[in-house]
Amino acid sequence: MQYKILISGDRADFTTLTLDLGKKELSILANYAAPFNSSWTELSSSQGSIDRLIGLSEGIESGLLYSFEIDHAQKTCKITSQQPTLGAPGHFITLRDSSALVLGTYLGGSVAVYPVSITDANTLLLKDAPRTEILPKFPYESVGHGPNKGRQRQCHIHQILEDRRGLLYAPDLGSDRVWILRRDKVKLEICGWLQCPPGTGARHAVLAPGGTIMYVIGELSHTVIAFDLSTAPAEAIRPIDGFAPNIIPSTIHPDHQTMMDSAEICLHPTIPNVLYVSNRWERHIAQREPHLKNVPKALPPGDDVAIILLSNDGKTVKDMKHMRTNVDVIRGMRLSDDGRYVVVAGQEGGGVEVYEISGDKGDVWTFVAGLNEGLQGGIKHAIWL
Repeated sequence: MQYKILISGDRADFTTLTLDLGKKELSILANYAAPFNSSWTELSSSQGSIDRLIGLSEGIESGLLYSFEIDHAQKTCKITSQQPTLGAPGHFITLRDSSALVLGTYLGGSVAVYPVSITDANTLLLKDAPRTEILPKFPYESVGHGPNKGRQRQCHIHQILEDRRGLLYAPDLGSDRVWILRRDKVKLEICGWLQCPPGTGARHAVLAPGGTIMYVIGELSHTVIAFDLSTAPAEAIRPIDGFAPNIIPSTIHPDHQTMMDSAEICLHPTIPNVLYVSNRWERHIAQREPHLKNVPKALPPGDDVAIILLSNDGKTVKDMKHMRTNVDVIRGMRLSDDGRYVVVAGQEGGGVEVYEISGDKGDVWTFVAGLNEGLQGGIKHAIWL
């Protein structure tokens, strides 16, 4: 049996890989020229040998949101539609009703709705129509910055989620909030927020099955915060008491943790009450702050993933395990749709690795295959095709 993976990021190409389970090998299928810093992509639809996708280019002063398609048989890749964005878009979703894409911009600090059309061939295209954009007010504006002076100087929208009611959620690293937005066709309004502890730096979040609990990873605090959404939308919804596990391995000195960032948070698609959350930059602590003392000279082979086991109601942490990978600076982590495998990608090195997920609780990861040779660096994202 074989799986296909697409990797992208701050690199010249999209790269497709094949995972051969019989041989336990990852290999390169093809490279295709990609827009600048294509740090997030998602599969839109598939037909025969053609995969239709959506991607973004982070840009600098302005970014790009685009649709594209890869024909694996012909080994071609072409952009089919595109629209400019504010600076450094970070994440987008396709709305459940397929009427639009919603995009969060990390440097633009905005949430924007981009209308789309679906062709007879089930191809999603961005419409050449005005977008709706909303810029949340920065709550630390009177002070000039949040608790982390270097990282919290404006709103930094890092992700967009949609719940079953159609409410949108936007984790904001700059404001320590997850904004709640209501959409009426292409119109947006902020109708509340989840209030993270100061200095959390909300990066990514996941909605538990049923949509009653949201788990948020703080890039700056390295803690997972949980919120009961039964009262949403409302202003300043507080986290669930007592739920704030720190995902950094206990072997790392507390004084060194500020040199690390947290990255991705994932749920298992079929096994309930387990979270997977990745750490990054552990191998670069001394490099990022040369004046730190007692930084171990023996570096780990790669970054670590925390596996968090939850209570039946999802409101308490029962146990936490750590899985050591061989990839350096985990930026991309994605489970296959069937939940059997997880791919992790290293932004600074170590390439791509795939692990099999097993155990009744989904807490056993077994290395399957890895690939580094022949890959460009700068990998920020990986998806299953």
